[in-house]
Amino acid sequence: MVGSRSIYKVKQEANRSVEKYKARFVARGFSQIKGIDYEETFAPVARYSSIRTILVLSAQMGWHIHQMDVNTVFLNKVIEEEVYIEQPEGFEIFSSESHVCRLKRALYGLKQAPRAWYTWIYSDFTELGFSKSEVDPNIYQIVAEGKLLIIVLYVDDLILTSDELLIPSCKDDLAKEFEMKDLGLLHYFLGLEIWQRSD
Repeated sequence: MVGSRSIYKVKQEANRSVEKYKARFVARGFSQIKGIDYEETFAPVARYSSIRTILVLSAQMGWHIHQMDVNTVFLNKVIEEEVYIEQPEGFEIFSSESHVCRLKRALYGLKQAPRAWYTWIYSDFTELGFSKSEVDPNIYQIVAEGKLLIIVLYVDDLILTSDELLIPSCKDDLAKEFEMKDLGLLHYFLGLEIWQRSD
């Protein structure tokens, strides 16, 4: 049986003002036992060198680079293993103290949650017609209207780059598949500050 807890956090803007208050119910994955609560946990992320290469390519081609963020990335992804968590604090049924909750879907903190997310998004990208790069498993590309469109995936952050005419339709397609936030032109990403100009 896996423990659980609630986490409360204040998310701040770059200027330190409060953007929003976040509450998250998480599993205490450190108590999971391999072979019982989970099997496979590996989920790749884009390499930093690959991200820098895509930025350079975009600059040379004169493409804009956009960013999107997937909301509640690990939630609602089906897990294959039988995982039980203790009754959440504040929601206990005191007449049934020995009862537990069986998880049918992933929670933040579960060891297999990143793997479930990666498997799900990979299958959705494939259905949309994207092919995975042979060099980096988190770079996806598609040729639409004779033009190349590239998506870089870093956990729940997406970078899109292509001819400016293809970006809006790709964003619309992705928004139909995932609950996403459009962050517009890429400005901050993994510690990089990016300024995009016409030249």
